[in-house]
Amino acid sequence: MDKWKPTKEQQLGEIARSFDIFIDELNELQEGLSCPDEFIYNFLEVIQTRWSSKSCHAKVRQHKRDNPDSY
Repeated sequence: MDKWKPTKEQQLGEIARSFDIFIDELNELQEGLSCPDEFIYNFLEVIQTRWSSKSCHAKVRQHKRDNPDSY
């Protein structure tokens, strides 16, 4: 698989907007829970594992991309 790289437009558009939304949500979560940074860090690790190429979630997403008519 070729290594995917976002375009400059994607970096300045969708990616930057998503980053800002994630940061805002994580700040609200941390404030609402009064939790330490370590909790947020570990929370993000759990989310990150869903996008590991070995996760069942990633395999399902790939299957859906490869077989769009079956859903």
